[in-house]
Amino acid sequence: MRSRSLVALAIAVAVVPAIAQAAESAADDPAEERRAQDLRESVRQLAHRARAHSARLGLRPAAVPAPAAATAALRRQERRLREVVAFLQGRDELALPVDRRPAPTALPLPRGGDLESRVAYEHRRATRLALRLGLEQPEPPAAPAGRAELARWTAVARWLSARTERVAPDERPLSERVPYYEELTCIAEHESGGRWDIATGNGYYGGLQMDRGFQQTYAPDLYESKGTADNWTQEEQMRAAARAVESRGFTPWPTTARMCGV
Repeated sequence: MRSRSLVALAIAVAVVPAIAQAAESAADDPAEERRAQDLRESVRQLAHRARAHSARLGLRPAAVPAPAAATAALRRQERRLREVVAFLQGRDELALPVDRRPAPTALPLPRGGDLESRVAYEHRRATRLALRLGLEQPEPPAAPAGRAELARWTAVARWLSARTERVAPDERPLSERVPYYEELTCIAEHESGGRWDIATGNGYYGGLQMDRGFQQTYAPDLYESKGTADNWTQEEQMRAAARAVESRGFTPWPTTARMCGV
């Protein structure tokens, strides 16, 4: 389950403790010492694999946890790290366009101290932080809400809150960066079928079918450096068109603008 894997990610990579249990003494048992040594090596390798996957996803890797001293603690540590690696191996958030990432919203602190509301709050907090990083939304917490579930989601939220990755201003969805995005997108669909690199030889270029005079007026630097609009990015074409709209409205596209209701 994705939520349990995410919990394991938080516990293992961020806050796995090196718990020493004095009740065990592996030094007196050579076989036990060999098993402990194998477990320590496995923990080290798994920790490095978790860091490698974190780096692949653009996350700031946490410090490699020190192997625990006791064999029982080592087994728990190894099991959790295996869950972490399995979770990270299946992530493909780098391939997810920023335009498709849901925008997180701030959440108020819960009122009341009952266990169920605290679990719900920590889960909402973890969800908000995960979405901020571009990760998938965790599944709902297991029912009934108990202390173990509270501990899991608290650990997840704490781990995610320590991540420093943010969406840069120029990574925001195009619809948030460009004025008149919806209107210009609709016009481009009618003008060129939404093909931003089109140049059919009719004297008009790009998704919004700009002629050379239009391009020289509203994006002279782009026209000089990159040529006609079919060589520009969608954002560059839209920004040039937005400048025209500011001064002339949607008159450069009288028919298609009317079809789009502007």
